[in-house]
Amino acid sequence: MQKRTKRIIPITIILVTFLLVISSCTHTATIRDQAGNRLELEVDSRERVSINGTKQAIYLAGEKRDNPILLWLDGGPGGSEMGWVRTYLGDLHRDFTIVCWDQRGVAASYAAAKNGMEVEHYVEDVIALSELLAERFDQEKIFLLGHSWGGFLGSLAAVERPDLFHAFIAASPHVNSTENDTIGYKMILEGAKQRGDSKTIKILEKIGLPPYEKIDKEGNLVGDGEAYYALLSRLYSYSPSAPSDQGFRSEKMFLAPEHSFFSKINLVRGVIRGTKTVYPKIRHRSLEEEANRFTIPLFVINAAYDMTCVSSITERWYESVEAPEKKMLNLENSGHNGIYTESDRFMQFMKNHVLEVSISK
Repeated sequence: MQKRTKRIIPITIILVTFLLVISSCTHTATIRDQAGNRLELEVDSRERVSINGTKQAIYLAGEKRDNPILLWLDGGPGGSEMGWVRTYLGDLHRDFTIVCWDQRGVAASYAAAKNGMEVEHYVEDVIALSELLAERFDQEKIFLLGHSWGGFLGSLAAVERPDLFHAFIAASPHVNSTENDTIGYKMILEGAKQRGDSKTIKILEKIGLPPYEKIDKEGNLVGDGEAYYALLSRLYSYSPSAPSDQGFRSEKMFLAPEHSFFSKINLVRGVIRGTKTVYPKIRHRSLEEEANRFTIPLFVINAAYDMTCVSSITERWYESVEAPEKKMLNLENSGHNGIYTESDRFMQFMKNHVLEVSISK
């Protein structure tokens, strides 16, 4: 036993040392334009900032310091799209200083979730960070973009504090849960039957149609995170394949060089926890009720093959919402990540339409 212990201790020390070395090897990503040329950045930093009593991580990159700020709200809950933003949207850094942000409970901000994970906490964080960025860069207003779950948060923040923003850009936004997930449920069940996936059929028939709820230990009716995870974890594999998806590397979400080894571990943990803990809290909420009138310009990016945030629901919301100015970009060849898979069209839209809002004022 002693000899075995003596062998285990050095191996453990080596393993721990190796992990610590890996975790320390972080750096900001090299950003290149569409032609492969490296951008010379005047803004390029990783920071931890105080947001509503928590420490959270932000990552800033832009070619010119006096360019307008674009705060990027990732999908999830629990995702980090920095690896996608820096890889696929290099040219956008010429016109904007793009601020990627690990929301509370995500990657380097994983511990901040201890202070609460209610939807209102996230919205308050968006507002506080927007105020911080506007003050730091001496800009009266900034741009706010939300993808997927970030589109839900961003809409609420833009309605609550329009004075902070030039405009809001909703990219494949999550408009509601129950209708959206019901469509997804039926799609997955039908696909599973066609594939003969008896395991998925059994699970879906057991949990039934959303919304998913249960009684907790205190006797309260709450969202059933396990049921939502069972459904949403199968959504991607049963969604239709979009023509533009070829060549898109989704794993880059987990490979951003700005994240340490432990942050990457917490990114995986955060995605799972976000699906099980945060997502069920919006099961009865809808932008068609809570964000149907904007007092700032609204830009919406919709993707024809999107079954994660169903495109027909996004289109219906866009048609009904009121805004002093609104425009939609339809990506006919894309699924949920169309802003990355049809990046040229998206970036051109941002430059030709969104950027003009700040220039014209």
